[in-house]
Amino acid sequence: MFIYDTKIRLHHTDAANLIFYSKLFNLAYECYEDFLEINDFSIPKILDEKKILVPVVHAEADYIKPIKIGDKIKIQMSLNKLGNSSYTLIYDFYNNKNNEKVAQAKTIHVLLNYDSYKPEKIPEKLREILLSLNS
Repeated sequence: MFIYDTKIRLHHTDAANLIFYSKLFNLAYECYEDFLEINDFSIPKILDEKKILVPVVHAEADYIKPIKIGDKIKIQMSLNKLGNSSYTLIYDFYNNKNNEKVAQAKTIHVLLNYDSYKPEKIPEKLREILLSLNS
C-alpha cells in the first residue's frame, strides 16, 4: 500500500463546497504519479524513453461522504489486479480528521507499445514496483 496525504483546495470543489466529481481522479493520479516517481519509474521517464504508454482505460469512483475545502485527505493506493499487460489500482480516500472513508476510486491501466499501440507486457521493474503495493 502507498499512502499519499493532500488537502482539498478551492479548485477541487464546486459551488456547493463539495469536491467536483472529476477532481477525485486528479487526486488519485497525483498519488499514482508520486508512487511511480518515488520508485524511479516516473511518467516523464516513461514518456522520454518512448517504449511504452500506460493509459487509463477504465475509471470509476464512489463518493461516500462529503469532501470539502480544507479537508485533509489520506489516499491509500493498493494493487487490486495484475495481468500480463494491465493492472488495476484502488484508491481509498480517508478524512484525516476522523479517519472516516469518504471515497474510493478504481483505475485500470493498460501497457501499450509506444509506436504500435498494441498491448505490451509489463516490464519486470514495473511489475515489482506494483507488487510492492501488496506488502
